Amino acid sequence: MLRSFVLVLILSIYPLSAISVSDFPPGFVLKNPYVWPVKGYDTITGTFGEFRTGHFHMGQDFSTGGKIGIPILAVAKGKVTRVQRRWTSIGYAIFLQHDDGMTSRYGHLHKFSQKIIKQILKSKQAKRYKDRTDFDIALPEAVEVDAGETIAFSGDTGVGPPHLHFELFKDNVYYNPVHYGLGYNVAEPIVFNALRITPQTPRTFINGRNEPVEIPFYETTGNRFELLESPTLFIQGKVGIQIAIHQKSNSNRLGIFTLDMLIGENVLQGFQLSKILKEHTRKNVLLYDSSVSKPNGNPFSYYLHTRDGNDLLGMRSNGREQGLLDSEQMRMGEPKEITIRATGMGGQMSFASFFILKDQGDYSHIVTKEWKYNVYYDRYTTFKSKDTKVELFFPVNAVYSKAFFEIEAQEQIQINTQGLNQLSSVYKIGPDFKDFNLGYDLYVKVPKTKDINSADLYEVLANGNVKKINGSSFSSWGQFFKVRLRKTGLFVVLSDQTPPNIYLHEFMNKTVYPREDFALYLKAVDVGSGIMPDGFDITVDGIPGKAEFFPKDGRLEIFEPEILYEPGKHTVLASVRDFAGNWSSTVRYDYEIQSPPVPEEKKKPTPENHSVDTLKEKKNTKETKSKPSSPKVQKAIKSITAAPKAKDKKSTSR
Repeated sequence: MLRSFVLVLILSIYPLSAISVSDFPPGFVLKNPYVWPVKGYDTITGTFGEFRTGHFHMGQDFSTGGKIGIPILAVAKGKVTRVQRRWTSIGYAIFLQHDDGMTSRYGHLHKFSQKIIKQILKSKQAKRYKDRTDFDIALPEAVEVDAGETIAFSGDTGVGPPHLHFELFKDNVYYNPVHYGLGYNVAEPIVFNALRITPQTPRTFINGRNEPVEIPFYETTGNRFELLESPTLFIQGKVGIQIAIHQKSNSNRLGIFTLDMLIGENVLQGFQLSKILKEHTRKNVLLYDSSVSKPNGNPFSYYLHTRDGNDLLGMRSNGREQGLLDSEQMRMGEPKEITIRATGMGGQMSFASFFILKDQGDYSHIVTKEWKYNVYYDRYTTFKSKDTKVELFFPVNAVYSKAFFEIEAQEQIQINTQGLNQLSSVYKIGPDFKDFNLGYDLYVKVPKTKDINSADLYEVLANGNVKKINGSSFSSWGQFFKVRLRKTGLFVVLSDQTPPNIYLHEFMNKTVYPREDFALYLKAVDVGSGIMPDGFDITVDGIPGKAEFFPKDGRLEIFEPEILYEPGKHTVLASVRDFAGNWSSTVRYDYEIQSPPVPEEKKKPTPENHSVDTLKEKKNTKETKSKPSSPKVQKAIKSITAAPKAKDKKSTSR
């Protein structure tokens, strides 16, 4: 029996030196480390390959101190060739094509440098830039920049708090910026949080139970961790190992770079996050347990066995079931020590260890639930609810492996939000499942009603509130709503009859403002279908206006016509529309922009006071040396130092 166990290990173990992967594209040579992209701030708040809901974090996040307006620098010499605006994801972004062949993208920016703006205004999409609508612009002429040159200013556009999201890629492969000089030389330690060991068959038992076991780690000495309880685990059958772990970075939890599971010196399974194929962006569920992992790292739970369909770069082995522990390959009474080795930035390394022992207990009297599946990755599947009003269609590759789903009408749940009329039952698509690839199509039939034009599909949240599902469509001939989903949960069709509200933003707490740095804000909220990003009717002094909507906080900034900034009295009239077509009432705001002070004309000195004026001029000349900078310089500084502040916290978006 021992010989069999040893033989299996030899066949399934890959020495670390033999499976290391290149950190750079083929033929690439890094001549000099890249320039740090944020001026004046040196904290990393998110690492390459971290868990994000539905995708890998394909870049690295840098702190901007929670501020807007911090200079963003080119990491290498090259040309800015493209700019973007994606208001529900990356915000304002810049693409820099390096002279060394790499391309970098900088996201969540507040604004671009002037020479980049100059080229944007020459493009065919200049109007979209001026109107602040989403765009993807290839610049008419590439803008050459040097390493360390300011190309933009930090912001909070798109999703997340103020920070810089930075990506590095070539030929549809994304690379870890750490290897290009953009990591910590000295870093905080790596912390093991918990071990999670899960049954892989219906008749697998861990410590006598057919259920997952989770045990926290504690630090023993230095960078070594052990289980807080049950240092030896008894297993019968096949089990999978998951490790919750992170690296500290101030108050942030960072993902780690490598994680390996060993018996002795041999690696059973592990990974190295040096590069990720663009087409693998959504395959994070093959590396992370999406049922427990969270974007803020509390926790990041990594699988240490191969899941079906795992072809990720950097895996120690993509072989089927690689890394699973099987009691049939163990001898009775001989515990095996499992060591987990983790590395991160700044050369940090930590270890955790525990023992497994074959369990020969008799559990024939324990009834376990049979594992059932009705959806498989290699075939399409369709089924309906009992009342036939809901249908699910799963295409090929809907999931990464296999799963079980069912539809249940939840007649006891009634939506009582005022102004929202319920046109269908609430349906539960379950059980909870997150490991979707392409996802599935949800069809919900509804009766003919006059409310149908203001109806849509909604998700019922855990707190009882509802949220409109984006991307749904209605078929009038089939009388059903359809949407592609990558989530399970509670869903319902509602008709929104409630108009949105619009009112003055708390920033507008005066009626008279100086012209310098003036911005005109309103606020719009809606309890139903949500505010349309371009659903505004705005006039300033009778002239049609334009506005930019910030979904994160309901802020509405009016930026046209230009007359709104001119000295004098102004009147704003504004109303907004929601996705259901309801218009708010009109809000009116009267305000005044002060005229700039007119400098007094200098008096011509008379003979009797000429000598006194001469002395004053000499005195003023001395004082001028210690006076602050000119008003123009002060204004430039104010736009940064007076910027809105937020806590320097981890972004959970991109």
